[in-house]
Amino acid sequence: MSLIVLKKIIEMFIILLVGVIIYKAKIINDVSTKHLSNVLLLLVSPLLIIQSYQIDFNRELLQGLIWAFAASFLTFLFMIVASEFLCHGDRNRSPVEKIAVSYSNSGFIGIPLISGVLGDKGVFYMTAYITVFNLLLWTHGIILMGDNDGLKGAWKNFLSPAILSIVIGIILFLFQLRLPQFIENPLEMIASMNTPLGMIVAGANLAQGNILKSLKNKRLYYLSFIKLIVYPLAGLVVLWLLPLEFEVAFTVFIALACPAGASVIMFAQRYDRDAYYASEIFVITTLLSAVTIPLLSVVAVSLLS
Repeated sequence: MSLIVLKKIIEMFIILLVGVIIYKAKIINDVSTKHLSNVLLLLVSPLLIIQSYQIDFNRELLQGLIWAFAASFLTFLFMIVASEFLCHGDRNRSPVEKIAVSYSNSGFIGIPLISGVLGDKGVFYMTAYITVFNLLLWTHGIILMGDNDGLKGAWKNFLSPAILSIVIGIILFLFQLRLPQFIENPLEMIASMNTPLGMIVAGANLAQGNILKSLKNKRLYYLSFIKLIVYPLAGLVVLWLLPLEFEVAFTVFIALACPAGASVIMFAQRYDRDAYYASEIFVITTLLSAVTIPLLSVVAVSLLS
């Protein structure tokens, strides 16, 4: 099992490398990358989520989804508390660091990875993590940024395509409403674009950063160590102690092992923090995750299976 997972993850990062190459070769640029990102986030990923719920209802799956929610809350709680002690800096950087190490790129990188390794069942369980992610990011994240007034309008952000697709998917799953074949087939074809498109866009985003300059910032290695090593391994212990089936535990682990999400850049820009620093954290953790995710996945499979 370890070799299968490692093989799949390496395949994902080869596609990511293709994204880097075609950006550097100017086949795509910043504008087209943003458009591809919108296609991924607003169309492909939501359809993949809905597709993952088009499965026969059984008690085991429902229990697994509930456990995925519980495990996600527990691991987020740990990271949020630990970040208060591990991340200290000036007014602009400390909140950015705390969000960066606590909130993974679970949708952009996590879904393509888990889809490639576990298929629809992995995506099904990943939706629990993404739901908890959005709930906490738009509450705890806003509080961290010091904009308590922003909480009043935070509910609007729960109407994102990802959350709406999760709600639709759960309704279809619980009531066993199956889409007609002539609708499901084209949706499935579009959803199948998620892994290659997600990795290509991630590679293009990675290529946009000033990697050489960022590599000289020692603080980024400290944050990367927390985000990519400490938190995934600590979370792995929590997951190992819980009575979880392998697919649930491994899905949450993959979400934890992902690099910092692009949301940290968005929040930094929105609340007048150090957005460039946020982009540096995003770039370096994404770059290093190409090494840490495959290696830690082997450890996770050995421990959880």
